[in-house]
Amino acid sequence: MSRRIFLSTPLRNEFDNIPDLYRAVSSQDVSISIWVIVENGSTDGSQELLQTLPKPSNVEQLIVLNEDTESGEYALGQKYARIVSRGFDEIRARVDLQPEDLIGILDADSFPSDGYYRILTLAFDQNPRLGLASGVSCDTGTEKKSIHAADWVRGSCRLWRGACMLQSGYIVGPSADTLSLARAEIDGWQADVVKDAMFKAREVGTRSKQRYYGSSAYFRGNTLTYALVRFGKFLAYGRFSDARDYLAGYCSARSDDAPRIDDEQIRDYFEQYLPRKIKKRLGLTGR
Repeated sequence: MSRRIFLSTPLRNEFDNIPDLYRAVSSQDVSISIWVIVENGSTDGSQELLQTLPKPSNVEQLIVLNEDTESGEYALGQKYARIVSRGFDEIRARVDLQPEDLIGILDADSFPSDGYYRILTLAFDQNPRLGLASGVSCDTGTEKKSIHAADWVRGSCRLWRGACMLQSGYIVGPSADTLSLARAEIDGWQADVVKDAMFKAREVGTRSKQRYYGSSAYFRGNTLTYALVRFGKFLAYGRFSDARDYLAGYCSARSDDAPRIDDEQIRDYFEQYLPRKIKKRLGLTGR
């Protein structure tokens, strides 16, 4: 089945990554119907570079939006999500998103390997309940697979089935990609990592410190036990400062009685995340 593919790329101060990003998109053996790049207040020449690069031949429409909508440094919370959402809004203003279309995020520091989108498209063809998917992430520079959960659909290079996006949407908030995946699974969609599809990406936490991710885990409803498991995983990989920062972010939010997401279903999803994952590993449940 032929599907249209739409991509939204948030971009700020990515001058060195832009050529690799364009090469990665150009190397895909499927057509990209619309690619929206939302450049947001770059100060490193990214805006000017984007004006000089030709449209990749496999991209039908390339739209570059220059919108310095918010001041301040890079942030992976609501600001990032609003920029991604701006790209989605631009796409949906130009086309009527259909249930079998594919729409997704391609971060400016994520570089899909050859055939990436073709492989994901085949996965959607084979599983009508697949709502969103990504490939396997390797850290740029080291070529090692990310230490983060191998079965967790990464936000920086993912696709939604159109029907899933139309039903569950993209949630603008801290850890928007994680919240949106939870909403989709609550709505009955499956989310899978397609092992044959690979992409390189900057390691999570390189630009936003792990303290942010700890506080985000508290916001969405993850338990202290979950945070301690994450702390231990960082220690196991010798990442002591990341372990400290992650746990400090969680515990600080917890001690301050910081706000938590007001969606009770999503809070419950994350409260039960660890036991659900253990049951899945033991083969006691489907998800």
